[in-house]
Amino acid sequence: MQEKEDSPALRAVILGYVRLVLEYCQRIYLRQLSQEDKTSSDILKRYHNLLREYYLDGKQMDLGVPTVQYCAEQLAYSPRYLGDVIHKSTGDTAIGYIHSFVIEQGKNLLMNGHNVNETAHLLGYEFPHHFTRLFKKVTGITPMRFLGK
Repeated sequence: MQEKEDSPALRAVILGYVRLVLEYCQRIYLRQLSQEDKTSSDILKRYHNLLREYYLDGKQMDLGVPTVQYCAEQLAYSPRYLGDVIHKSTGDTAIGYIHSFVIEQGKNLLMNGHNVNETAHLLGYEFPHHFTRLFKKVTGITPMRFLGK
């Protein structure tokens, strides 16, 4: 059985439809990416506000330093999804974002006259050397050096 070859006009019509479908798919994809960026930004704001409120409410005194698990539960996401969104938005991990937030809080406390032990305690660390180790990891210097001592 021999098949007939398509006419040039029929090929042009089929190619036109294929292009139309591909352009439509591309528009949907670009729209979806645009909406995802807005969602990521919203989640990041909520994440940041959750961390801020955690410390304003004094939860660190009972629960310690906030965890990704805790934040994900409060925001009603899985820890993995929250981590992916934070990484996409900031380039950092979810725990890295928490660490940066905590260290900024620590810097403020240190600059307001608290010593390293008090600062560690106020941030929810059971042992001051855990705070000191994280501070050095994030900033490259110890809290004492940050204070100029």
